[in-house]
Amino acid sequence: MTSDVSNTNIASPSSVRRRLTRDISLLVLLLIAFFVFLSYLYSTQIQKDITVALIDSVQKLSIEKNNRLFEPITTNLLLSRKWAQLESLTTAKQDSFNKRFIPILETRPQISSVILASSDGKEYFFTKTDGHWLSRYINPDEHSADTAVWSQWSDNNQLIKQWEETTSYQSKDRPWYQLGISKSNDKPVKWTQPYSFYAKKIPGITGVTSWKDKDITYLLAFDVTLSEMASSLANIRVGKNDTSYLMSSAGEIILPPNNNHEVKGSATGGSLYAPGRDADNYIIFDSVNHWLKQKNPLDQIHKFSRNGKVWWYKVFNLKKDNHSIYAGVIVAEKELLDVISENFKFMLIGILILIVLAIVMANILVKKYAHQLKDVPKTSIIHSDFSNEIYHLLRMGESETLEFKSTMRKNLKSGKNGKEIEIAWLKGLVGFMNTHGGILLIGVDDDANILGIEVDEFDNEDKILLHFKNLLSQHIGLEFSQYIHLLINQIEGKTILVIECERARRPAFLYYKNSESFYIRSGPASVELSISKVIKYIQNRYD
Repeated sequence: MTSDVSNTNIASPSSVRRRLTRDISLLVLLLIAFFVFLSYLYSTQIQKDITVALIDSVQKLSIEKNNRLFEPITTNLLLSRKWAQLESLTTAKQDSFNKRFIPILETRPQISSVILASSDGKEYFFTKTDGHWLSRYINPDEHSADTAVWSQWSDNNQLIKQWEETTSYQSKDRPWYQLGISKSNDKPVKWTQPYSFYAKKIPGITGVTSWKDKDITYLLAFDVTLSEMASSLANIRVGKNDTSYLMSSAGEIILPPNNNHEVKGSATGGSLYAPGRDADNYIIFDSVNHWLKQKNPLDQIHKFSRNGKVWWYKVFNLKKDNHSIYAGVIVAEKELLDVISENFKFMLIGILILIVLAIVMANILVKKYAHQLKDVPKTSIIHSDFSNEIYHLLRMGESETLEFKSTMRKNLKSGKNGKEIEIAWLKGLVGFMNTHGGILLIGVDDDANILGIEVDEFDNEDKILLHFKNLLSQHIGLEFSQYIHLLINQIEGKTILVIECERARRPAFLYYKNSESFYIRSGPASVELSISKVIKYIQNRYD
């Protein structure tokens, strides 16, 4: 049974807390910013500190933008690998491949192309160019090793035309292939350094994941363009002439598209945008040249002079999924002082107005969120008031965040331990983590009667804890133990288990009988989603 309930309107405690923290933090940051600006006028050291703070804020924003870009792409790549394994996908299954990846490429424009390659020299490349879907198929068993079969497809996956070309291209020579088969990095998704894509000749990076089927290694790769990231960085400004930029670890600068600068580089050597005549982009190259002379330091603020002006800059690694994309930010020292001086007479008035507004907004926020927090589902109990908390839960009855199970492993009808009993409540834990969290009571039947788990016949609490840990490791994964908290206690002379489950920050799956299942909570039940609905749910939840 599957159900799509991704558009639920129930707020989780963590989401309410995040919004409350966000709003109050913004309020506090605005107040702090004005007081820091005022102090900036009286001390040279504070002047430097302000510059550092601004650079760090741009760095944080840059990393956040990078995370928002790559997290859903990484998730899609991992889900696609799982689908490919389940479908036994090969380069010859072009129809299935196209149907799978046309929606992904349409909804994720940052993904330039998708590649499936194998260690026996076969490859299927799929992309969209000039409004048409285009594929390149290389199969030494069907054609010569230097023959590429190109196909053009319609939006409904109908073949329009096909032709052959002689090519020197080989998958094994590409950076993503060499990285994918390398054993030096055991991450599920590996990211290349920035380089120029072979077919489109544009700068980007490639994420690759691999698996083995018999004696053949398969690699699934997403080519991700850096144009959106470069544009986002170029739009981050802390002053009139200040700027941010994207670059490789070798100092090759990736400017946004349509920047009217000469492009130098090659498919194997990467792309380098040469500077134009405007002062802004010369500043970028001045900072990079200075950085290279300093032997490529990261996360350090340096300064250089140009035409009598002092500029501060910092280069940092965006540090997501082990790829090495660097970013830099440059701040003009004098410009910051000029802006502060020009607006000094308005600052005191602004501070007073801001304080008044902050008081008003704080009252509004308290009233707003206090009402919401009353309606937040209960996902944990007060341990010091165990009995009252349990009785309160029993009165509430089963819901989206509360479930009762009679036993941990014993089938009460047969009187024997049953795997199906364990899987039933493990589904609930997975559903809680994928929705809003919740509480599972074991030793309580569906009618809220306290039965206790004595019927499970565990020798002691240590045996219970060990059995619980083994089930968690086998069917969910110990990496999710940080979201699951087990409490063993007695009430009415009977032992019950209270499992508090937090909302997980990444998708959780149930592993059973060589398959993976994705569950969410819908009312008092845990329901399984199909693969297509899993993708949609994860995109809506984690984007």
